[in-house]
Amino acid sequence: MERLHQYERDEFINICKEHGLNYSDKRLLVLEAFLGTTQHLTIAALQEHLESQGQRLASDFIGETLDLLCRYGYASKKEFEGQEIQYEHRHIGWHHDHLICADCGRIQEFHNKEIEALQRQIAQDRYFTLLHHNMELYGICGECRKQRRPGIPLSFVLPGEKVVIERLLGGKQVQQRLADMGLTPGTTIEVIKASGPGPIIVAFRGSRIALGQGLSQKVLVSTNNNPAKDIG
Repeated sequence: MERLHQYERDEFINICKEHGLNYSDKRLLVLEAFLGTTQHLTIAALQEHLESQGQRLASDFIGETLDLLCRYGYASKKEFEGQEIQYEHRHIGWHHDHLICADCGRIQEFHNKEIEALQRQIAQDRYFTLLHHNMELYGICGECRKQRRPGIPLSFVLPGEKVVIERLLGGKQVQQRLADMGLTPGTTIEVIKASGPGPIIVAFRGSRIALGQGLSQKVLVSTNNNPAKDIG
């Protein structure tokens, strides 16, 4: 990999010379720091990484350099849902997709030959010329799942999650009110909206149900790894 990075560094210098671009030592420091990590990086993260090596560079300069790397095919700018803009390596001939944890923001890369072949077959069956694609799968990573206690309040659940109601808190009136909505222990629901102003919205048997923040804290749920049919 170091040989590849050295080749890309030399190639970048040659491209800059050909196009009359500035490739100062500071610019090359950003390039080398970027090539030296396999992570997806924000501008702030790369700036922190450089500072740990004793190099203090302005965030605007780092951003300009990363945009330059994107322009000439050395990096890709990624905008994942709910996260800052990040940059990743763009190696020639290598494609991958992403698993994104909606809890901690961790990004995992993966490549699956069967998925790639299926996508090409789907396009071919529809007489569609496939040029490129991006697959982003959002969920909860293994580490975050380990840290979750069983029976968390519904108000803590992320949008898109399917959960099972474990038990209901509060007095008889509260429990009856929830039961009248169809929300009883053992019921599987999907969270549609969980943040921002207004109520929490869940889907149940093809319908949307709105719950106030206070009421949603009375509903204790656990992650459902095998979604039931009653979501609708």
